Amino acid sequence: MPTLLHIPFAWQPDPCGGTEVYVRALIRELAPLGWASQIAVPAQQTALDLIEGIPVHRVRMTDRFTQAMLYGAGDPVSAKGFAEVLETVKPDLVHFHAYTPAISVLWLAAAQARGITCLYTYHTPTLTCGRGTLMRWGKVPCDGQMTALRCAACTLQGHGLPQPIAWAMTLLSPLTQSLSQRVPFRALPLIRQRQAAVRQWLAGMTQVVALCEWGRAVLRRNAVPTNRLHVIRHGLTSACSHVALPPSHPNRATPLRLAFFGRLDSTKGLQVLVAALKDKPDLNLELHCHLIPDPAAESAMANLLQQCQADPRIHLHPAVAADAVVATMATYDAVAVPSIWLETGPLVVLEAFAAGRPVLGSALGGIAEWVQDGVNGLLIPPGDAKAWAHALVQCSQPDLLAQLQAGITPPRTMQAVALETFTVYAKAITSSPQLSAI
Repeated sequence: MPTLLHIPFAWQPDPCGGTEVYVRALIRELAPLGWASQIAVPAQQTALDLIEGIPVHRVRMTDRFTQAMLYGAGDPVSAKGFAEVLETVKPDLVHFHAYTPAISVLWLAAAQARGITCLYTYHTPTLTCGRGTLMRWGKVPCDGQMTALRCAACTLQGHGLPQPIAWAMTLLSPLTQSLSQRVPFRALPLIRQRQAAVRQWLAGMTQVVALCEWGRAVLRRNAVPTNRLHVIRHGLTSACSHVALPPSHPNRATPLRLAFFGRLDSTKGLQVLVAALKDKPDLNLELHCHLIPDPAAESAMANLLQQCQADPRIHLHPAVAADAVVATMATYDAVAVPSIWLETGPLVVLEAFAAGRPVLGSALGGIAEWVQDGVNGLLIPPGDAKAWAHALVQCSQPDLLAQLQAGITPPRTMQAVALETFTVYAKAITSSPQLSAI
């Protein structure tokens, strides 16, 4: 039985996001197809765990990331530990699902040095976007082409510099880089270094998978050839199946029960929903927020949490276990996905459809590829609190909710995803002399 080594951002019991939910479900569905999977992730300390029957190799990373590591050079400490994992596991394929200062080109080089074929799935725009959102100047979707000058200025603006100053600092940075180690003085050289590392990363992958059409377009603009690029759309990860449910909001007397599921992070757009509710103080609505804690964003989101607690219509709940999300969604009338960055899925849309619940989503990225406006949900301008407030008023009408609910069709499953991924693995094996005998 061939062995797969998957590399996500993190793994339980550490906080996990959509990438890890996807990988967990993919592993489950690949097992009947004959693939044995293991996990490797960066961690504070080296450890080997067995979680749900899956070996999880935790690779110690550096205690201090230098500027060079952050901008493409990678972490040699974690790379050394990853090489040791490769020697122990001897995987037939390494499937990367993440790229970070720890999971870097050094990890790719360690696999290549051992003749191991590598694949990559583009789960988030953080690979190709220094800003991390693929929203140019934080306002409009970017075409995603890595252009050092434009990307450096946009990244600086994302760190709080006014746009004209961001441009000036970028243009001057080749001259000012010797004056200071601070990023604004070295913006252009640093972004060039990072983009060179990303290009090396993509070039080293035998096959590359995009989870949506916009992701495919971004990867093509960054020179990933079509013969190595595949689009495999998300699939439903829960065991729950789609069921025909009665209209969820039968009359105007009861409040509309709207749900938000996601990380407590500004990119997920909860602040837009809160602002929309503030704009409609008399709207008969309950907003139930099932929040995944994000320690990195906790302090920045403290004010938002205070606003939530000040509105009696907003109810805060802990995160829901992945296998219980669909059943929990079915207890609400609709699901809100107000993201203000380009999602490659997101899985929450498919889960809502599996629960028979329409989606109020940002007209952006993968959301706009799943939600049909006026058919199975509403598409709303991202970040526009006034437009969201109007959409909430619309959804308070039972007839509209019933119409949207009737337009929902069963989402695809992770079994279909695994079958399509299996064909990509087969292609990787065929193109690799070391694996052709498997």
